Amino acid sequence: MRSHSQQGATPVTTVEYDVGRPQIKNGDVLMYRGRSLESKIVRWATRSKYSHAGLAAWWNSRLMVMEAVGRGVIATPLSKNVLSYPGYVEWFTSVEDIPAGQRLRMVEFAQQELGKDYALWRAVLLGFRLLFEHDVDTRDKLRREVQLFCSHYIAETYNAVGRDLKKGVSDRFMSPGDIASSPILKKMGALTKRRSQSGVAT
Repeated sequence: MRSHSQQGATPVTTVEYDVGRPQIKNGDVLMYRGRSLESKIVRWATRSKYSHAGLAAWWNSRLMVMEAVGRGVIATPLSKNVLSYPGYVEWFTSVEDIPAGQRLRMVEFAQQELGKDYALWRAVLLGFRLLFEHDVDTRDKLRREVQLFCSHYIAETYNAVGRDLKKGVSDRFMSPGDIASSPILKKMGALTKRRSQSGVAT
């Protein structure tokens, strides 16, 4: 691991992807700190340095990330995700040991949500509620939704195995900042993937 910082930014501990990859487990969380205008708006509205969240999952020998984005709930190779993302992709894992069987159930639950639509309206509503300090729903009963947004997707996956990422906040109104500040998660570092001189990922 090493520390890296951009001018005017908080230093970030980085982990080379090839080093971190074997240690990443099913159900680990990926938190995104984007530099695009859209990401900056999300970060500003939710008062967080994070704009997005995803879930790590092993599919045979491939390490994937499942996430709710504008195209809906999708899965992509994490290596491609880290390389192409305009910003930091930070890896979080559980503070306490989660049995492998429960981690597998998390992945299976998350896979069942693939293909659902992105809940843009709920993400916007969450932003307005946080911006104007309105109360959010505190009920935390697990329920499947027709549409999802990123941090809701992560929260309900943990809820599926009886783990509440943030007490007093409904999964339906969980923000990326809520996920990152969860007392049951710890940050391992920002994943980095080197490019060769030819521009090919190494």
